[in-house]
Amino acid sequence: MKVAGLSFGAWRCASVSAAFSVLSFSLSAGAAAQARPQGPYFGQTPPGSRPEVFAPGVVSTAAHEFACSFTPDGREFYFTRSTSPGSPTLIMVSRMVNGTWTEPEPAAFNDRSAQMSFEPMVTADGRRLYFSSDRPLAPPSHAAQGGPPMLNIWYVEREGEGWSPPRNPGSPFNPMRTMYVTMTSAGTIYTMDISAGMGSEVIGVARPVGGEYQAIERLGAPVNVGTGNMYPYISPDERYLVFTRRQGGPGSATYLHVSFKGRDGRWGEPRAIDLGMPAGPASVSPDGRYLFFSGGERGRGDIFWVSTSVLNEGPR
Repeated sequence: MKVAGLSFGAWRCASVSAAFSVLSFSLSAGAAAQARPQGPYFGQTPPGSRPEVFAPGVVSTAAHEFACSFTPDGREFYFTRSTSPGSPTLIMVSRMVNGTWTEPEPAAFNDRSAQMSFEPMVTADGRRLYFSSDRPLAPPSHAAQGGPPMLNIWYVEREGEGWSPPRNPGSPFNPMRTMYVTMTSAGTIYTMDISAGMGSEVIGVARPVGGEYQAIERLGAPVNVGTGNMYPYISPDERYLVFTRRQGGPGSATYLHVSFKGRDGRWGEPRAIDLGMPAGPASVSPDGRYLFFSGGERGRGDIFWVSTSVLNEGPR
């Protein structure tokens, strides 16, 4: 007997093979579901004073990942991913649900009309998430007028289990005056001042007065020495400041530094953090125990983590 051009024996073998394929797929899918990371920090063994790639194969993949932030309860993790040159750069999110982390997916507030949404930073109280994007402002940005993309700061506010639509904080952050926002528990913002153009970045502070942020104050020496002082992370209590410093001209490698505030309110001499590698934007876990940072090849980086003991250690 033949069925659709196959002998009965061949059809039976094909059917059995297909059944085994379905069964195999089901078992694989079940195994994959069971293999989802569980517990705090994606079930990873906490690092010591040597950096390790964070959540390889889940967060850190063959794509380019950088700039990350946890919510204060440690149950949501936001990071940036670009899968290939020319592909959109998106903010990704993974959530711990019933103890298991979900597959990272694009955050709902990514704008499909934008090529870049990146560098998420959740505030210490969890009420806002700041990020950078080339989504258009009103009036139209430089990109809409034929110029290069205009990168601006945006934020979303917590609404129940989700976030509000993205909002433009306006002056003094936009248009294209700042990148990378990090905030103290008191609401003071530390950011990267790019108002003089890319390549002349310095670290600045915006303080809230009467519910409005005042003009950005550029930090002096010893934090801002020359140019290329970028990507500040301020501790919630404003006790220490982590930032990157370029070791040469534009395009050269950057290394993480830390400065501690003295009793007189002045910032101490920054010290290079001994990571054994160049590093990009950093953040600290809500419990203060781990330093997260971007590292690896340019355009093919991963997210690394290390004990915050390195902030207090001298060179090894």
